[in-house]
Amino acid sequence: MRKYILISLLLFYNTIFCQVVVNGKIKSNDGKELQFVNIGIKNKNIGTVSDENGKFSLKIDNSKTNEILTFSYVGFEELNIKIENVLKSNNKEFILTQKTIDLSDVIIVATKATELEIGTKSYSSMVAGYVRANNDKNKDIQEFAKKIKLKKPSEILNVNINLFNVNVDSTRFRINFYNIKDKLPFEKINTENIILKQKVENGWNKFDLTEYNLTFANPLFITIEYIPEKLDEKEPFRYSGQLFGESITRSSSLGLGT
Repeated sequence: MRKYILISLLLFYNTIFCQVVVNGKIKSNDGKELQFVNIGIKNKNIGTVSDENGKFSLKIDNSKTNEILTFSYVGFEELNIKIENVLKSNNKEFILTQKTIDLSDVIIVATKATELEIGTKSYSSMVAGYVRANNDKNKDIQEFAKKIKLKKPSEILNVNINLFNVNVDSTRFRINFYNIKDKLPFEKINTENIILKQKVENGWNKFDLTEYNLTFANPLFITIEYIPEKLDEKEPFRYSGQLFGESITRSSSLGLGT
């Protein structure tokens, strides 16, 4: 009798902790491979990003197969598919459709431009943000957000972040802009992906955005999204925080910010 009970318990344990793998390649509707697409279950902190060739692999607990898998990429319509349907169809190719963007009228004001430094200008290494080491489950992002209080049309020339304990020579980031809902980043409002790979060092690191002609008129969140290059990398850096004020980060594609 005891053997039967033990076997039943082991089967029950394996069923609970069973995982499924969703993988494939992401392309645009005109056949181009899409790199660094955010893939995940919204607000469940389960996600990953596609690689340079549009390929991805995402491990999901068996209990989550009734959830919706979302593919999100700037300039493209969001794709939502029920995970169990993906598994049943064994689909390995996912197509994103480009958005049709209506350009608003541009008003040019003939006034002399002034450059202002806005946002956090000081830091404390005593308040640290950690880029968590990627576990053996999924490769995913780390995103840092800062609210910017704009009152008139302004061009964003560069974004800066203070880092310390830097253990890499260079790394890859994506710069995002979000509108605001309930005091949190809501929807991306930039119309193209801004992916930069550059040298990083201890202290202030600047990301030059002048070539992108980024002009906004309302308060927004600017975020720096760190995209790891491999699954098992060590902690690449830490970022310095504020002694006072809000700090918003998230460590999963389509996850919640905290």
